[in-house]
Amino acid sequence: MFALHPHQQVYFNALVDTKTPGALAMRYNMDYWHVAQRQALEYLIARYPDDALRVWMRNANWRILTKNEGERIQRLDSLYAADFYLWTPHGFNLCATNPQEADFYQPLHPAIDPRNIAEQPPIYSVKAYGSAIAFILPKDVAAYRAAYHDVAANGDLLARADFDIYAYDGALYYLSADCPPPATNLAAPRLFLHIFPADLPANRREFGFESLPILLNKQTAFFDGKCIHRQILPHYPIARIRTGQETAPGVAEWRADINLVARAAAQAAYHGILAGDYGAPIAQSRFDLYLRDNALTYLKEPCAEGDAEARFFLHIFPADPADLPADGRKYGFANLDYQFTDHGARIDDKCVAARDLPDYPIARVRTGQIAAASGGENGAPTLTWRRMRCM
Repeated sequence: MFALHPHQQVYFNALVDTKTPGALAMRYNMDYWHVAQRQALEYLIARYPDDALRVWMRNANWRILTKNEGERIQRLDSLYAADFYLWTPHGFNLCATNPQEADFYQPLHPAIDPRNIAEQPPIYSVKAYGSAIAFILPKDVAAYRAAYHDVAANGDLLARADFDIYAYDGALYYLSADCPPPATNLAAPRLFLHIFPADLPANRREFGFESLPILLNKQTAFFDGKCIHRQILPHYPIARIRTGQETAPGVAEWRADINLVARAAAQAAYHGILAGDYGAPIAQSRFDLYLRDNALTYLKEPCAEGDAEARFFLHIFPADPADLPADGRKYGFANLDYQFTDHGARIDDKCVAARDLPDYPIARVRTGQIAAASGGENGAPTLTWRRMRCM
């Protein structure tokens, strides 16, 4: 007991093998009261004297540090947000069958599996009888970089805002190249995520969507000033996703509306254009226009941020005015004006939108974009481009 101070709470009799290095720690919990955590944390404080230390630890004993030392230690609940792991041979079981634990510690990405953390070589160990009873493990930054670049290169980019939002491997990923870690768990940004089912009527739910709030201190990895967050989506078919961050109730700092149904139609149309199924454009302006199967497809490449923000106007002039619906007879055309996010999607650096046309015979189509609500001659909307086409 004297020789093992300050870990004298554990001692062995002569029948136990205390000579084989590492044997005791595999069989016995040699730091039940977590006394070794103080030595490990003191090592971090001495090695990184100017940094805030983001540490994941089980059953933390950091309060035994002095106040000044303790203020530099940020104890994190998320494995992915930490820069260091205070580990013990009998620490948290990452292969536990407890459903809550299994869900919380599921891999953030195929390259980032929490079960691999203990395989990292420690940068510091506290030993007793030749066994490491506590050690400091570093974050495997290379794995996080690989995960970030994999999602950015191979994921399906759904939207760009404060975060780039990708669909990848059955989940939603939020990536940001400017994302410093929060100072504390409580300071982590809170995002909103609203899921609109494809086959569940809105009147079946109070709000018409399922809300999945996101706390960025959970399931988020911070490294190199970047962050990557993984959000598992429900298994039912999804029509739309609305996500963003609120600075106050009802006030969005940023917001992204993702219409997955429109995106699927736009992707199908774009692949048809690449395959030559749509032939040559029927009109070319800021957007190229294609006509196939009584649907009008808009394509712009490259498509810069803001190119598709202005409202699109689409006016259908029937061959027989009697085919017009009642609300269009006053103007002589059917009005199918739309926002890009309702019928289109960004595909890499391209903007694609697909609109079904009415079934009746069409004489002319007039389409374009409205750049502003007012400002044209006599207060009329300003048109950024316009195309007329005989059908």
